[in-house]
Amino acid sequence: MSRSIRTGLVLLLVCSASALFAATAAGTAPSAKSRSPWQLFGGAKLDIGRPLLAFDWAANRVWVATATNDVPIMWSARASGGRLRGFVQTRIPADAGRLFPIVAGELLLPKLDSTTGRQVTTTLLDTGRLGPEKTVAEDVAAGVKQVRPELPGAGILGGVRLGGRVVWLVESNRSQKNYYLACCGESGAASDLSRFFDPQAFMLFVHLGVDSRGRLWVAWLDTKGYGAVRGRPRILELDPSTLAPRSSAAAIPGLIADRVELACGTSCRLVAQSAAGDIVSWAPGERSTTHILNHVSHGKFGGDSAFLLAATYRGGGLAVAYDANAVRTGVPRYEFRVSRGDARGANAQVIGAIPRAETWPPQNVTARINTPNNVSAAFAPAGLVTVETFLDAGGSSPVVAAIVPLGR
Repeated sequence: MSRSIRTGLVLLLVCSASALFAATAAGTAPSAKSRSPWQLFGGAKLDIGRPLLAFDWAANRVWVATATNDVPIMWSARASGGRLRGFVQTRIPADAGRLFPIVAGELLLPKLDSTTGRQVTTTLLDTGRLGPEKTVAEDVAAGVKQVRPELPGAGILGGVRLGGRVVWLVESNRSQKNYYLACCGESGAASDLSRFFDPQAFMLFVHLGVDSRGRLWVAWLDTKGYGAVRGRPRILELDPSTLAPRSSAAAIPGLIADRVELACGTSCRLVAQSAAGDIVSWAPGERSTTHILNHVSHGKFGGDSAFLLAATYRGGGLAVAYDANAVRTGVPRYEFRVSRGDARGANAQVIGAIPRAETWPPQNVTARINTPNNVSAAFAPAGLVTVETFLDAGGSSPVVAAIVPLGR
């Protein structure tokens, strides 16, 4: 099986994990007297059983890529007055066979330029459109060949802007073994990170981050010995000039996790959802984790754990977005919440929350569409932008969106 197909299958497994928490039970609808925060994301639809192909905040807009009748469509909107407005639809010039990373305001397309052999990108414009196709500035293929000439090629998984260049994380496959590299250093060469990874395991929830001191970090979920979407969260510092590892691949002490995010401020730290349902944070050099949110049982209604969505630094503290079961008078009600604590996330307080969209149309408990599936969230200046799709919507699901306003 080719590298691109294998990567796509793993990414589908990762995205399908977002459906696990949502199929447990439907909560009660908000009061009919209150206006639902949810709205249709323009006319966006998603083929049932497919993940979102892209989701992020860039160029002062939120971007959502869907597979509609197996055709990749990019939708975008701006945030104003607590709502999303100015929806724009654009056909992505590629097929819908895999995800599209968004890096530094660029949408990476799964194709190579016929002249240079470099991967093709397109800029996300503030008009909501896609710019002309171009190639990445860094010669990733040449950088990989300098250190691993036997590899047949490399595909970009993600990247981060570092000063005047973009550092890419790439994957290659040879003889059914996986190789991971960072590219490119200031000399143009890649840095081989493969010794930190089991060649038979996959690198999931991968993140590259740069802290305010200019230090470069890579984080991921190491699934070795734990299955498709569970493992040990790890973090590794790279030299910003050569991309050579500056440390070992440190793991959160004693923690097995289902999801991991990377939040960067004066340093970068891991935020993880443990297998037990807690949300914790940790950085290299710390003896133990900082508990942000503890798993709480809810009696006969079950003990649904919080589901980690995103993490960032905001207002001087670590802010974490998650989906939670908020019991109201004995009835489970699911909410998207944002909690913020100190720099480590300790003493976190809820600074924003909205009810999850359990049905569509909203506030209609007998609606035909009533099983949330894909859930994504991204921090933006206006708050936390969230989108949902549904499992039981027939051949395709509407994409619905809301903004969680955040307190200071």
